[in-house]
Amino acid sequence: MPARAMTSLFSAPVRKPTAVRALLCMLALALCGCQFPFGAKRAVAPEPVAPPQPACVVLALPASGPYAAIATKIKRGAEAARQELTGAGAALRLETVNTEAPDWLTTLAALPPSCAVVGGPLRDAAYVQAQKAGALEQRAFFAFVPNLKSGEEGARAWRFFPSPQDQVDALVAFATDDLGIRSYGTFHPGDAYATRMTGILAQNLAKRHIPLRQASYNAADPTSWSDAAQPLINPVVAEGSSTPVPQTEFEALFLPDSWKNVDMITQSLLYNGEDRLVLLGTTLWEQGLSGRQVPRAENFALAVFPGAWNAQHAPGALKGQGHDFWTALGYDFVNFATALALESRLSTPQITAMAQRAATAVRGMAPLTYDDAGVAHQKLYLFQVSPSGMKPLDAAQFRDTRAAVLERAALRMQGLPSVDAQGNPLVPGAPGAPATPALTTGEPGALPAATPVAAPAATPGAPVLDTTPRPSYKLRLPGSR
Repeated sequence: MPARAMTSLFSAPVRKPTAVRALLCMLALALCGCQFPFGAKRAVAPEPVAPPQPACVVLALPASGPYAAIATKIKRGAEAARQELTGAGAALRLETVNTEAPDWLTTLAALPPSCAVVGGPLRDAAYVQAQKAGALEQRAFFAFVPNLKSGEEGARAWRFFPSPQDQVDALVAFATDDLGIRSYGTFHPGDAYATRMTGILAQNLAKRHIPLRQASYNAADPTSWSDAAQPLINPVVAEGSSTPVPQTEFEALFLPDSWKNVDMITQSLLYNGEDRLVLLGTTLWEQGLSGRQVPRAENFALAVFPGAWNAQHAPGALKGQGHDFWTALGYDFVNFATALALESRLSTPQITAMAQRAATAVRGMAPLTYDDAGVAHQKLYLFQVSPSGMKPLDAAQFRDTRAAVLERAALRMQGLPSVDAQGNPLVPGAPGAPATPALTTGEPGALPAATPVAAPAATPGAPVLDTTPRPSYKLRLPGSR
């Protein structure tokens, strides 16, 4: 047999097992879902995706004690924001830690690190506890206090609350920028609050090169207040007249005292002949005026004070009765913290940058911003006194009223009546005539009997006494210089 034929006979059985093995390999690949040589592959089910974790916001508030009622209002506003956000599809976890509990910092530390934003505390003592325990380095605290210790704001913690500086800034901006006032006085008790507020005003005015006249009074002795005010007003009474003519050297008077004392303070000013000053109050006035009736409110037509809550600007969730600054604080903080989107305690500059962006979520309170140093600034609203307590400032009406008051004062200093025979004001827009002191001489707490300050006797050739207010009012009687 030829050799080629023999080779063919022996090679046939060799190729057959190879083909079988190849077929078996392809079948095994198909069964195990492995990729074929030409790129075809079997579909694989996707891995399940974990649902996103809800944002976590913590409120550090007292559940008992004198501030519990305030904390309840804050929580009410926070819950309103949570419901609103949840209805819009946002996942939110809201935790509350009772700062009156001895172990509140332990409870806070037990929360997951993702609960990185803390609103509060509401009291300085609780903030100091958190500071000493090192909690400020574990979470981002936005304290509900007007001040943080020097050097701490924007460095170790942040503030989510109006400050005394915010109050003074709002008052000076209105009086100087809107009314053109360039001279100020302050009449205050000697307590720490009034001293601190007066110091802030003095610093603010010094930057504008505006003078500030100061006088203080004994808060425990209201009968002495008219005498204490006299150096500020420096009234004189011309011979043959019984009307004191103020020589006041400023146009706006800062009164950092509670509202309950303002009526007696204005009586002390009236005793010295002064009723033209723009009276500047603090947020203490709001606490005393909110929801209360004010007799003789026209006597305070030139009074103005700041506040962080204006119901006219409130969002829908805060409309209606029962809402105030505290519910707005809770509402705004939850919205702010959610917009902050902080999942852990980042570096201080990072948190400040995030806070600058998230501040636009503030809608219940006055607008809030953070500067590059992490210091909060709130552009407070201004209010006037009304018979029902308070009302938002109408700047145009305020200017008109002030002009009428100054004109009426000029008439009085000339010995001319400011009302007609029927008691109607001769000066359009002027409020009613100032009320006489509520107490008469001899009654407990009454102002002392008036002792006119006589004008110096005229001497031949001497200039005639100028009995007009000076120098800032620029009101000059006919014939005077």
